[in-house]
Amino acid sequence: MTAGPGDAPGAAAVEVKPAAPPVQGPGRVRFDWRIVPVVLVTVGFMVVLVRQLAGTESFYAALRETQWGLVGVVLALLGATMLLATVRWLLILDTLGYRVPALRALHAMLATWPLALVTPARASDLLRGVALRDLVPPFVGAGSVLAEKAIDVQSLCLMTIVGTLLYDLPLAAALAAGLLIAEWCVILVLVRKRELIGRLPLLRRKPEKAEQLLLAFAALLRRPWRLVLAAVSSLMSWTASTAMVYTMLVMTHAEVGIAPTLALWPAGVLAGMVPITLAGMGTRDVAFIYLLRLSGWTPIREGALLASTIGYSMFGTVLLAVIGIPFTVQFVVRLRQSAPEPPPPPELKS
Repeated sequence: MTAGPGDAPGAAAVEVKPAAPPVQGPGRVRFDWRIVPVVLVTVGFMVVLVRQLAGTESFYAALRETQWGLVGVVLALLGATMLLATVRWLLILDTLGYRVPALRALHAMLATWPLALVTPARASDLLRGVALRDLVPPFVGAGSVLAEKAIDVQSLCLMTIVGTLLYDLPLAAALAAGLLIAEWCVILVLVRKRELIGRLPLLRRKPEKAEQLLLAFAALLRRPWRLVLAAVSSLMSWTASTAMVYTMLVMTHAEVGIAPTLALWPAGVLAGMVPITLAGMGTRDVAFIYLLRLSGWTPIREGALLASTIGYSMFGTVLLAVIGIPFTVQFVVRLRQSAPEPPPPPELKS
């Protein structure tokens, strides 16, 4: 999810080759078979979790006892998360000077969601820029997504720092603080020393594209109130996402309180951003359970807890991926068609 299931970009499994002007079809979308090992690791990891950590019988017992009447609350919170994520992205695009209709932005998000199941760390989100290529230059759009992801990481770091300190986990807080500082150091260096990103192998021959990737960061830094608004919407989105997890914990009778969920789940999501499994499935579950144990929260009903966190993945990733399939098909069809020239990117000032 975005803001909620949202994750940091990783290696993309879909290659889109933009065409030179006049704009023709930007190329073909092809499946990257290198993702197969990641899929196998994810499936194997989840199976081991259920069998060894919780026990198959305990896990299925939790599913049988689930209060399905609360599914409506989960869906409402999922909708709130998506709405806030859309608003945040539109805010960043507007800061760049591009007015994108809300439905087009939502369609672009849903169109790239099914690809999250075949790309580690939600790298497919970068294709949102291509989905809006008739309104926003693709590299500028991809840069806006990078800025959005950076703000999400910032929100998760802040929530992790506060939550882990409240539960006397200073090491976790220090790691989150270090990540937050490193993130902004890298952003500031790249924005002020733009020639560095132009040296990357993929961008060395297209320095103007490298600068377009940084436009969103530069625009937000020039308008700090826009950055604050984007950060607040991100925090609200992740709070709604965490509330969704807590609702699922209640559904499965996991007996984990709302306070430890709000405090420790963001740290689990942060751990899930490491591109080991698809969309963080399994890694964030283990991290959450591990942090609960370190905090002294007992007893832990691993079967019920895993049923709820896996349910979070089913709603926050798989369900949205299924909903997004028609939009993905439409996206692929549009890639093969010519598109009008988008407005030129704004000037990037030092």
